[in-house]
Amino acid sequence: MQLDIKTKVGKIVVRGLKDKPGIAADIFTELSKKNIQVLCISFDTATKGRADLAFVVYKSQLEEAKSNLYALLYDEDIEILSDERVILLIFSGIEGNTQLIADAFNLVASSGANIEMISSSSNEVYLLIKERLVDSVVDMFKAIYPKSYITVDNQEI
Repeated sequence: MQLDIKTKVGKIVVRGLKDKPGIAADIFTELSKKNIQVLCISFDTATKGRADLAFVVYKSQLEEAKSNLYALLYDEDIEILSDERVILLIFSGIEGNTQLIADAFNLVASSGANIEMISSSSNEVYLLIKERLVDSVVDMFKAIYPKSYITVDNQEI
């Protein structure tokens, strides 16, 4: 298994977003026009016509992303929250998405970290945790996978 750690990230949560066709397209089209890079996305199931949308961007783009969201969603009854005290963990390198997810969840839980956000693809699992917990995750990863490698902001450690 491999672990890539992104330390220069922030999380944005749009709470109470109206669940209507095209709203996510509008949001990410606007962010794309501003060259804001979205690293991962999580969307909660809508309840009573409203849902929460969370995504991770680089810290350097966090305020600009929030400003664009406020401008785009100015007439919506929503709340936009952000958190810069997070770290993005990207696990990869195991065949089979379900096993990769299970291993990543077990490793993070064993280190005592709580998962703030989850996203995945067929060969990667993205987990967002509080930055103060990253050392315990790294220590646990090294203990369980001593022959694997870890990168922090694209630098191998």
